[in-house]
Amino acid sequence: MSGTTTSQRNDKKTVVLRCIYMLLALYERPRTVAELIDYFAEKELEVVDKRTVQRDLKALEGHFGLYRDEQRSSQSRADVWALDTVDFERLLEMDDAVALALVIAEQQLKSLGPTHLFAPVQTLFARASHQLANRDTPASRWLQRVRVSSASHRLLGPNIRADISDNLQQAALQQAAVKLHYHRHQGDHAEVFTATVLGMFYRGAVAYAIVRQHHDQRLRQLPFSRISQVDFIISEDPQVGNFDLDHYTKSGALAFRYGEPFRLKAVIFNSVRREIEDAPLGEQQLISEIAGQPYNRLLEVTVPYTLNLIQWLMARSPYIKILAPEDFRQRFREELKRALANFDDDQLQVPVQRTFGG
Repeated sequence: MSGTTTSQRNDKKTVVLRCIYMLLALYERPRTVAELIDYFAEKELEVVDKRTVQRDLKALEGHFGLYRDEQRSSQSRADVWALDTVDFERLLEMDDAVALALVIAEQQLKSLGPTHLFAPVQTLFARASHQLANRDTPASRWLQRVRVSSASHRLLGPNIRADISDNLQQAALQQAAVKLHYHRHQGDHAEVFTATVLGMFYRGAVAYAIVRQHHDQRLRQLPFSRISQVDFIISEDPQVGNFDLDHYTKSGALAFRYGEPFRLKAVIFNSVRREIEDAPLGEQQLISEIAGQPYNRLLEVTVPYTLNLIQWLMARSPYIKILAPEDFRQRFREELKRALANFDDDQLQVPVQRTFGG
């Protein structure tokens, strides 16, 4: 009984692989048969002679955009083969939903910067953008007609030297020990110390390195823009300890955490109600009517005790009355008093002790 042998299947596999690599090589640039054989050698494919490659080219000619470049061949002693990239890229066409996801990802990454870090995938982003620009589909229309706005004021990204950014990211990925030159403010003398870069995060468009200082084991969050020099060191071992980025994030450390989550109780005006009725301020949110106050509501919600929460409440303070817990209510009141005092004094009065987290 006849059938396909293992040897025949392997031969077919070899031919298929060779043809795929041939197309990829010609997608990069036009090549002669000799150059294709060199390319196969670089990719550690099975060695074949020129006649075999010529036979493959003839078989593929007219498919996937492959053709013999008459002009280049006439200027050379050998046939030059090339690809029509438009035809070939139809093979690489992606689903419109995937293309949309890539375009949105590129938009988000541009706000994080520096953009040179994403150069390896720039071609993929360009393909996705070009594909959607030439389509009339729900995905392409989404890109044209939908925008995402920040929920709060967003700082512009700082200017960061590419070498500093690259070194810090490399150190974070390796969790390497480094010597850092850090400036608390622009123009300040550098604070020089040894630390292990444990990870990094973005707060809006601002990149931060999470480091553990070697001399006191303190964890710090340092903006890339305040670091003027990064030197990798081998004289000290990295001090990672039990640091885990997921656990660190869940602890609220990335959001200036002041304490444990708590149950907030407040009276809110309808303008605040409209903001949070469908997009809750926190967990287990309850909004109930207040007798005799048709434009106000009673809010009860479990919230994280973070700077982000406090800033959100402060921005809406004319339309919110904090009722509980009492300690938070008094701290919030003190913060409002301190802010108001700066309108009554000729000079800025800075608190000696922080209201929250002090």
